[in-house]
Parts: sequence; structure tokens; C-alpha cells
Amino acid sequence: MAWTGKIIGGVLGSFLGPWGTAIGVGIGHQFDKGATRVQEAGMVMQVAFFGCLAKMAKADGKITREEIDAVEQIIARLGYTPAMRAAAIEIFRKAKDDSHTAADYLNQLAAVIHFNPQIGTTFIAALHAVAQADGSIHPNERKILLQAERAFRLPPGTLDALLGGGSADNLDDAYKVLGCTPEMPDEEIKKLYRQKCVEFHPDKLASKGLPPEFMEYANEQLAKINEAYDTIKKARS
Repeated sequence: MAWTGKIIGGVLGSFLGPWGTAIGVGIGHQFDKGATRVQEAGMVMQVAFFGCLAKMAKADGKITREEIDAVEQIIARLGYTPAMRAAAIEIFRKAKDDSHTAADYLNQLAAVIHFNPQIGTTFIAALHAVAQADGSIHPNERKILLQAERAFRLPPGTLDALLGGGSADNLDDAYKVLGCTPEMPDEEIKKLYRQKCVEFHPDKLASKGLPPEFMEYANEQLAKINEAYDTIKKARS
């Protein structure tokens, strides 16, 4: 179903409530110009995603130039047209000062993706990019990242293993990335690794509703999975 300016506010309202309607009315015509075949769920996802980015940028009380640049880089990586870029910025601008919390946006985003852990992980990567843009992660920013971990129903510790300073070349973090333990035999770890690779395959994520613009973030997580498995293999050889 193609989006039109006449229905975008109403559909966002049905998914996101009154605050979604308020945002949708303001940006619908811009998406009409920039994309003719944006699906309803995909559009809601974009609103919730940029709402999350706005709350992250504002978490420490101010939005820095570095955080703005990080959001701009995310938009550039998503390959948006000028009109879609303008709409994304408008979502960000409205969301940063609205009365809703980061948890509101995160819970909505999690619901839209049906709590898919792989898609959730790709969004956490983008949130983390904004959080660390100014060189450090404020406690309020880490709080939002942990809220995202819970909202997307990821196992506790996933955030630290993937993004929170850990690296897949650290053996403990490598086990966390694959969701396995040192006590597991090689064949069981290989099975989990292959399962993770399937889960992060672009076709698999596309079938779960991840828009193609976000596939680059998914590929980054797949690279972490490969790195983690290589680390474990080297440690066991």
C-alpha cells in the first residue's frame, strides 16, 4: 500500500496514538514526494526510530553538533531522498521536545518489529552511534540503551557484548554474542553460529519487515557474529 499525505496522519495515529497523528500530519506530504511505495508498518517504524534517536540525542540535556552529525550520517547511510531526509529531520525535531519518553518510542518500535531480536539489534547499533557521538556515553544514554535491550527482549548482557565497550575479539564477549557458553562442545557452538548467520541474512530480515535501508546495520551485526566465532575457534584450537 502506497502512502499518501491524506492517510499518513490517520495511520500513524492508529499505530502510535495521538502523538503519532500529530507527527504524521506534518510530514505526510513530504513522504508523498520522496517515496511512492512505503508500507504502513515501514512508515511507523521510521517515525518510532527517529523518535528514539531524538530522545537519545537529548538524553544528557542538550543536543551537540556531534550528535546532529551522527544522525545526519545515519540518514545518509539509509540512502534517503532529499524529501525523505526532510521528513526524518522533522520527526526528529518534533520528538526531541515532545512529552513522550524514550521508553514510549522504544516500546512502539519493538511492537512494530514484533520484538524480532535481530532487527532490534540493528536499531540498537544506530542508537549507540548517537550515544557515543560526543566521545562518551552519559548515564542517561546508557539507560536508554538498556531500555532498548529490554524493549526488544534481548538477553541481559547483549548490549555490553555487542556495543557497550566489549569487542567480539574478547573471548567472554564472543560467547555472549553467539549466545553460548564455554562449557558447550564445538559442534553445539557451530550450530548456534550458523543459526545466527541465518537469522541475520538479509532475506530473512526482509521477510520479518526490516526495510532495505537498514540492512547495512544488520550486516554489521553479522560481521560481529563472524568475528566472535573466529575468536572462539582460535581460542579452542
